[in-house]
Amino acid sequence: MSFSKDVKNELARVPMEDMAILHAELAAYVRTCGVIRLREGLKIDLSFHTENASVARRILSAIKRLFGSDVEVAATQNMYLKKNKQYRIRMTDEGSVRALLMDSDFLRPDNVFQMHYAVDPALLRDAQSIRAYIRASFLGAGSVTSPSKRYHLEMISHDKTHGDDINKWLSRVGFSAKGIYRKDDYILYLKEAEKISDLLAFMGASRSVLEFESTRVVKDVRNNVNRLVNCETANLSKTVNAASRQIRDIELIQKTVGFSALDEELIPVATCRMNHPEASLAEIGEMMEPKMSRSGVNHRLKKIHELAEKLRGE
Repeated sequence: MSFSKDVKNELARVPMEDMAILHAELAAYVRTCGVIRLREGLKIDLSFHTENASVARRILSAIKRLFGSDVEVAATQNMYLKKNKQYRIRMTDEGSVRALLMDSDFLRPDNVFQMHYAVDPALLRDAQSIRAYIRASFLGAGSVTSPSKRYHLEMISHDKTHGDDINKWLSRVGFSAKGIYRKDDYILYLKEAEKISDLLAFMGASRSVLEFESTRVVKDVRNNVNRLVNCETANLSKTVNAASRQIRDIELIQKTVGFSALDEELIPVATCRMNHPEASLAEIGEMMEPKMSRSGVNHRLKKIHELAEKLRGE
C-alpha cells in the first residue's frame, strides 16, 4: 500500500463531529471529485468519483447524514494505468442534489449553468471548518509522495480559481503552496519536508506524521553520512594526489642536482615526505624537530615544487 493511500485512509477516519464540518467537507468534494451533468428537463445529475474506498465511504456517510436520501454506489475496475478500482457515489434525489450544490455555493439559483469554484467564506466560519475543507480537498484530489523517495504533496484543481482559493485558505492557517499547470489541471504543491509534515498534522494524520518524520530522520542521517564519506574520500584523494606530485618533485631533484641544491630548511621536509608518502602535511609538521605548522610544511614543499619546475624547464 502506498504512503499516500495510508494517509488518506487515516484522514478518512477523522470524526465528522458537527454539521458545519459536514458542509465544509462536501463543499470540497463537490469541487474536487464531483461530476455534474445536466439531463433532460434541466435535471442535475451529481456523482462523486474516487479510487479510495475509505474516501468513498466518508463521502457516502456525509451525504447520508445531511440528506438521508437515496444514493447509488458502484465500483468499476479501471483497465488503464494501475487498474485501480473506481468508486462512484451518485445522488439520485433531485431535490437533495440541488440543495447540496446550492448549500455548497457551487451553483446559484440565478444561474445554474455557472459553477463557482471559490467557496463562500460563510461556509468556513471557524478553524475547524477550514481544517475540514482543506482535509476534504486533499482526500478528493490530493496525493503525497513517500518521504523515502522525495518530499512532494499536491492537490489537483480543474480550475485555477479553485486552486487559488484553496491556497488562500491554506495561507489563512499558515501554509502557502506553489501552483503550476500540468496539462489541463492546475496543481498546488508543497516540497518542503517540514511544511508537508505540518500540513499532515493539521489535517489530522498524526500516525502518518510519525511515519513521515521517522523516514525523514533516517533519510537525512543517511544523506549526511554519504556527504561526510564523499567529503572524506575527496580530501583523501586530494592528499594522495598532492603527495604523489611532491614525491615526483623530490625524486627529480635527487636524480638531477641532488639535495645539495636545496636550501637547508627544505631538506628535512623533503626527506620526511619521501619516508612517509602517506602522511598529511599536518602529520609531517608533527614529525619535524622543532615541530612545524601545516602551512609551514606547505610553504617549503611549494619551494621544492618551484625548483622541480625549473629543472623541467617549465
